Amino acid sequence: MNINGQTSVTDLLSDRLQRSNDDKLKQLASAKRINSAADDAAGLQIANRISAQNSGTRQTEQNLYDGLSMANLADQSLQGVTDGLNEIGRLATQAGSGILSADDKAALQKQVDAISAGIKDQIANTEFAGTKLFASNGIIALGGEKSQFSLQTTDLAKQLEDGGVFAIDLQSADGVANALDVVKSSGQQIDNQRTEIGATANAMTASARNLANQNVNEQDAISRIADLDYAKASTERVQGQIREQANIAVAAQGRIQSEQALQLLS
Repeated sequence: MNINGQTSVTDLLSDRLQRSNDDKLKQLASAKRINSAADDAAGLQIANRISAQNSGTRQTEQNLYDGLSMANLADQSLQGVTDGLNEIGRLATQAGSGILSADDKAALQKQVDAISAGIKDQIANTEFAGTKLFASNGIIALGGEKSQFSLQTTDLAKQLEDGGVFAIDLQSADGVANALDVVKSSGQQIDNQRTEIGATANAMTASARNLANQNVNEQDAISRIADLDYAKASTERVQGQIREQANIAVAAQGRIQSEQALQLLS
């Protein structure tokens, strides 16, 4: 009777069951099916590759939403400038009335000067995360690796100054006529800029939504590969514990039988 051989096989089986149960316990504790390359070398490599891709997706999406906030700020600021120009245009139209005295026109001029100062102040203070949006001509890159856009900036104060906005004079007939032309021309320039900003914002919104969907799909893929199926793992652990306990019982019974056999032979 090969008593030692039977005990060795039983011990090997017991050790294998113990390791399997320990692995299941580790997976249940981490909520991960793959905790090391030994668990699934190919799966780990694929999950890591998708995770790296997903990091770029999520960051680009965040950058786009930051860019949308910047574009909205720029658009709102330009709306404020447009409102100021419209008010100057209204005052210029009022100044064209022949019933106004020189003092009346002087009062209107003071209002125009105050509005012009307000426009300059708004332009100077429009910034996002420390970046002045209308201080110089340039391009601000938005987005990231997965989706790239740009927002064009202009030296808006210089643009309006060159257009004659800050030199409007309502105290003469020629000045009133010129003011209306200046307001119309400058207003059109700003409308064109807002159109470009709006088109860029719409494109960024569409791209950000697409990246959000891509992020969900990538996260799902990572989860399917690396995350643990708790119900299945819990069931397998219980089954493993039952097998381990059964193996212990069988081993104990085997030792008793072996001892009895030895007693009979002695």
